[in-house]
Amino acid sequence: MVVASECHVEVVANKQIAPGYFSMRLAGPACLTRFRPGQFLMLGWTDGQDPLLPRAMSIRRVREVQGSKFKVQVVEPQTRNPKPETWIAEVEILYKVCGKGTTLLAATRPGRSLRLLGPLGNGFEVPRKVTSAVLIAGGIGAPPIAALAQALAARRAARGTKMAVFLGGRSKTDLLCVPDFRQAGATVYVATEDGSAGHKGLITEPLEEFLSTSHFAPNPKSPCSPLLKRGAGGIYACGPHPMLSAIAPIAERYNLPYQASMEANMACGFGACMGCVVPVKEDDRGRAYRLVCKDGPVFDGHEVLWSNSSIPSVRSTDQTDQIDRT
Repeated sequence: MVVASECHVEVVANKQIAPGYFSMRLAGPACLTRFRPGQFLMLGWTDGQDPLLPRAMSIRRVREVQGSKFKVQVVEPQTRNPKPETWIAEVEILYKVCGKGTTLLAATRPGRSLRLLGPLGNGFEVPRKVTSAVLIAGGIGAPPIAALAQALAARRAARGTKMAVFLGGRSKTDLLCVPDFRQAGATVYVATEDGSAGHKGLITEPLEEFLSTSHFAPNPKSPCSPLLKRGAGGIYACGPHPMLSAIAPIAERYNLPYQASMEANMACGFGACMGCVVPVKEDDRGRAYRLVCKDGPVFDGHEVLWSNSSIPSVRSTDQTDQIDRT
């Protein structure tokens, strides 16, 4: 298990990469390099500045560097005193400006200190012997999928992992992390609702065509897809609720494992506020709800009750802005 750290981090860079989308790099403690793709951070302000609540941010990539010039301090749980570190992690997040919090982040300059808690939640579970996987990302859901693609690419030399990436958005400006996926050696399929790039329509349309015309197609002589027999990890997805919901019956039809990374409004990030519940099928304890921050954000997509109206539908990693937006 990756233990979360509470720390002060320094903004290294913060720039716009597409209309409404920003990339921020942070110098943090080296322990952040142990994150699992799909986990997230809670990022807030150090001076009591409004807004008070931190923002949940997904991680695009983390690399370890040495840089004592950065203001990196880990808060020790016993004393609550900050402890300086020399070896640091450079953490990159992507975010979409959609409210008060992310508007403030977009104006943040390098050198500014922010407060970080993480990594949090449960990330993607990838079988040790996986040889092929289908990765799907919609809009701002691309960063955790890009992190997963890079992790799978690191295995490729030993196991020959093949990846098919399906990237969707309203327009071409919503297609994020394309270089990451190509660098990982994935075959990338693109769809935009306005037809400005790739297939015109929803990303689930080329996904269905791909599955029906490849070795992913069901074997009529077996209740299990040939993909699973070949050591596939199945489908991994992150994006808006309608996309994740539409993928579920497709994964079921092809008998593929399905892991969905969900977004939700949250104030704490570790299960204290109980504000990010997701309805799921009852287990042997009769439990019918789980928390996105603590039990997720990655869930078994076959266990989520997608038709339930109480499922959160947040299209940005700036989830708390859905609460304080004016």
